[in-house]
Amino acid sequence: MDTRMLDILITGHCTHDIIVQKDRQFLRLGGPPSYISRLLESLNRRVKNKEKESHARVNYTIISKVGPDFKYFSELPQKPILVRKPTTCFVNRYHSSEKVQEVRSICEPIFPKDIQYKSKVGLIAGVIREVLPETIERLSSLCQVIFCDVQGLIRKVDQLGKVYHVDLASTEFYDVLSKIDFLRLNRLESQFVKVKEVSRKTIMLLTKGKDGCSIIERGKELEVPTRPLPEKDPTGAGDLFLGGFAYGILRGYSLEKSAQVANYCGGLAVGRVGIPTKIKIGESLV
Repeated sequence: MDTRMLDILITGHCTHDIIVQKDRQFLRLGGPPSYISRLLESLNRRVKNKEKESHARVNYTIISKVGPDFKYFSELPQKPILVRKPTTCFVNRYHSSEKVQEVRSICEPIFPKDIQYKSKVGLIAGVIREVLPETIERLSSLCQVIFCDVQGLIRKVDQLGKVYHVDLASTEFYDVLSKIDFLRLNRLESQFVKVKEVSRKTIMLLTKGKDGCSIIERGKELEVPTRPLPEKDPTGAGDLFLGGFAYGILRGYSLEKSAQVANYCGGLAVGRVGIPTKIKIGESLV
């Protein structure tokens, strides 16, 4: 067990993403830890250039697993755990505003024994049920605040490899919702969550694209608008939103200001295909 107290602990799989748009295909590094770590690295570079000592660097670690086929070690600031099973691989097909996902392979789950850090903030950023319920329990015992993306809880794969969603209440994750402080979901995913009921168990962060987001707590909703941006690829927007919100909470911002930071960060993902190579962070965010 590492005795250091991290600022942010990110748990979830890095992936191989195949992005298909019309007649074009792109092969990219994917997965929430890939996007969120890129954001935190950019925030840390921004802090390094400031003179205020109050703006400390974010000390973070990634807990992720990849297979021997993983192609993108050089693009990650930290190495994931290498296991025998192949890397999780998604095919994301975009037809106008619709996204159809397929899975070609799923890597080994993240087990409780893989979590050996304490952290101020724990980010459960799974893609397809790889962060097990018992691992969420473990993270809850070691982290002061827990964020979770619902996508990693409600996705399943059919016999043809197509991704579909199931009702959150029907999953084994429903019983650990009380261990989660903030649950992020988008409009599509909200159809599989009893929002009013779940908002009594955890604060819900509903992302709404160009319309910003809503913070829902005990049935009450606070809308936080954002500036609409041209969209090339929405992949990763939710990941950067989650990372931005967690950063705001880490810095002691209010929920509304944290949501404003999160909206800004989410918008950084949509202007290009794949993970942004250069993330420009506004002065007010750090």
